Amino acid sequence: MTSETQKFRHLLVIEDQSGRRTVNLQASTYTIGRHPSNKIVLKSAMVSRQHAVLLRVCDPSTGQYFFRLIDGDLQGKRSVNGITVNGMPCQSHILQHRDLIIFGGEVRARYHCLSNLSDSGFNRYTHALAFASIPDGYVPNAAEAALVESQMSQLSDVQLLRLSSFPELSPYPIIELSPHGHITYVNPAAISAFPDLEDTGFGHPLLAWIQENSLGDQRFFLQEVVVGDRTYEVTVHSLRESDLIRCYITDITERKRSEMVLRISEERYALAAEGANDGLWDWHIVDASMYYSRRWEQLVGEPPGTLKPTIEEWWQRVHPDDRQRVQTDMQEHLLGARPHFECEFRIKHADGSYRWMRSRGKALRNEQGQPYRIAGSMTDVTEYHLIQEQILHDALHDAMTGLPNRVLMMDRLGQALIQRIRRPYKLFLFAVLFLDVDRFKLINDSLGHLAGDQLLIAIAQRLLACARAEDTVARLGGDEFAILVTDLTAPEQAIEIAERILLALDRPFLLDGHEVFTSASIGIAFPSAESSTAEDLLRDADTAMYRAKSLGKARYEVFSMAMRAQNIALMQTETELRRAAERNEFLVYYQPIVDLTCRCIVGFETLLRWQHPQRGIVSPGEFMTVAEETGLILPISWWVMAEACQQMQRWAVQFPQSRELTISVNLTGRHFQQTNLLPQLEAILSETGFPAQRLRLEVTEGVLIDNKEMAIAALKEIRAMGIGLYMDDFGTGYSSLSYLHRFPIDTLKIDRAFISPLDQEEQSLRIVHTIIALAQSLQLTVVAEGIETQGQYRALQTMGCTYGQGYFFARPLPAAKVEELLAQQSLQVLAS
Repeated sequence: MTSETQKFRHLLVIEDQSGRRTVNLQASTYTIGRHPSNKIVLKSAMVSRQHAVLLRVCDPSTGQYFFRLIDGDLQGKRSVNGITVNGMPCQSHILQHRDLIIFGGEVRARYHCLSNLSDSGFNRYTHALAFASIPDGYVPNAAEAALVESQMSQLSDVQLLRLSSFPELSPYPIIELSPHGHITYVNPAAISAFPDLEDTGFGHPLLAWIQENSLGDQRFFLQEVVVGDRTYEVTVHSLRESDLIRCYITDITERKRSEMVLRISEERYALAAEGANDGLWDWHIVDASMYYSRRWEQLVGEPPGTLKPTIEEWWQRVHPDDRQRVQTDMQEHLLGARPHFECEFRIKHADGSYRWMRSRGKALRNEQGQPYRIAGSMTDVTEYHLIQEQILHDALHDAMTGLPNRVLMMDRLGQALIQRIRRPYKLFLFAVLFLDVDRFKLINDSLGHLAGDQLLIAIAQRLLACARAEDTVARLGGDEFAILVTDLTAPEQAIEIAERILLALDRPFLLDGHEVFTSASIGIAFPSAESSTAEDLLRDADTAMYRAKSLGKARYEVFSMAMRAQNIALMQTETELRRAAERNEFLVYYQPIVDLTCRCIVGFETLLRWQHPQRGIVSPGEFMTVAEETGLILPISWWVMAEACQQMQRWAVQFPQSRELTISVNLTGRHFQQTNLLPQLEAILSETGFPAQRLRLEVTEGVLIDNKEMAIAALKEIRAMGIGLYMDDFGTGYSSLSYLHRFPIDTLKIDRAFISPLDQEEQSLRIVHTIIALAQSLQLTVVAEGIETQGQYRALQTMGCTYGQGYFFARPLPAAKVEELLAQQSLQVLAS
């Protein structure tokens, strides 16, 4: 064999604290030392971190290579404990076959250089070295090298065939079988993995399946086999020319576990995606390809597989008003301005409708931070948006009529004011109409709340019919409505709408078979410098509405600053009234009631005066309306009654002749609405000790008619207490003869409106005569109010009127002046 055909193999057998191992030297450089970073690691404390270097050196003449051993590293740093080769210390040495090397005086190694050896022979030789000892000082000779070659030539053909493969050094188990199933060879890896294989044979689970399955004509197939808790993949080769069956075994346990984990993860992801009802999308930016999941296609109503795999397929379906925003949000995320892509938008469904979607996604980026892929999901949130829209609608609209409510009306009023400010060059004129249904409480109470609701709904429909499309009709609450009329060319247009409303409401409403008539009081307010907010405008319209209601209802009034001034004055009056009660600023005046036959005093009517700290004495006409509206009339009137009764008791002690005199006190409609009317009367009489027979209560016709059933029941109980009852201002109200005989009253008081023209108008004389005759027929006493002249007095006396009062006899007097009268020891002090 020539040198050109020779093939050398290089081995280094090492023996240290970890045992024996063989290194097949093929690389160009090997570092040797204690530190794990070395290619060859020696387990010994006597060895330096980097103890030596092996360099592969090529022989140019032969093309073969050999190894040079160098002490230390290539930078010239030597090891601590040195190297010996064949017992001789050295710093550099070209290794020869069977050189014995000692590192650091403790770790031994043997170098082998073999030629003319096949792969299988080399592997077997290596296997043998693993069990051979490394004797000290043994030096090889040429005969031994020749022995290796001669031994290899004596191997049988079967052995040479087996050695020609690489099973001995394979890290994977390899098993060879005869065609009859007998194990003929097991490599070291198989022996290590399955130590009981040769003893068990076909009974071993690794091979049992081969006996059950015939190879037939197959030369190759795969089979997975489970042995204990491990899974193996067995690759079977049928080598018919050698009458062998070779099995290559790979442990795939970790791979199977990884596959199982991956499958579970994929299933979990698929279930989560399906359970979340989301559509998935995946955009590969580099190649512009797009993936849409089946659920994504279902969300837009398209059959599976019909969408083009492009991002444009998505963009073109987005609502035109939303498209730019969605694309901007996507671009901002791709540029890194946002950590995620998240956006809500409308997308066109296959049926032509638009559905609300919420999409989320995140981009993957390369090492330079550039996005190359983005994936995410899309969820149908249409129902959520519909619910939100409904909630918003309900928050801004009246549930019963469907009209905008106060909140929405105030918002639109504010927008109108802003628009007016932004258009100074072109006057933006608008108006607010505030409407209150007249007598709604009466309808609600008489026909029931359901009928009242039906009436409000019907009124809302008529208001919508009267307004223009651009106007806002709102229900503010209860029976109050408001209309915002915009883009007016003249104020008269708002007035025309108010007139149309009054005309429309004049027609009857049919409620559950009942024909109901109603009307409305309307206040109109226009924007002005003094009305800078929506609240100001609505307040002004409300003020004008109350003015319309006070002027007779079923009409409209336009707001003026005089109304606001009046309201401010009324508010000031209310405040001062409350303080007046606290500061005892009220006074009781007494006007004598006279027997017209003898001109003697028979009693007094109490009249309230307010001793204002700045305005002086204020008459009731200036504050009684406010007291009625605010409810202050109740505590004030009870105080008047108690004060009058106490005063009468004091006079009875001071002036005995006054013990038969009566005292008259006025009651209002509010008194009859109180459940404690009778207990309060009893308490005052009990506390003052004033006899009930000397107390007279005056009520107007209106109070009795408006609360007839309640009033009749209360008056009967008052009458039973012995208290006298007067019908005040008779003739100015309903003058209902049908009710007159039902009311348990004692006396009629003729209003001054009929007394004043007695000595001038014949007609007034006949009316008063008729009232006196009617009272006498009903056995009622008559008191004439407002007698101011001798002629009036004479006329009443002639007609048989029993009692009278007025300036002709005496003005209302404070208690001190009354005491001067009573001190004259005679009650006949008013004679002319």
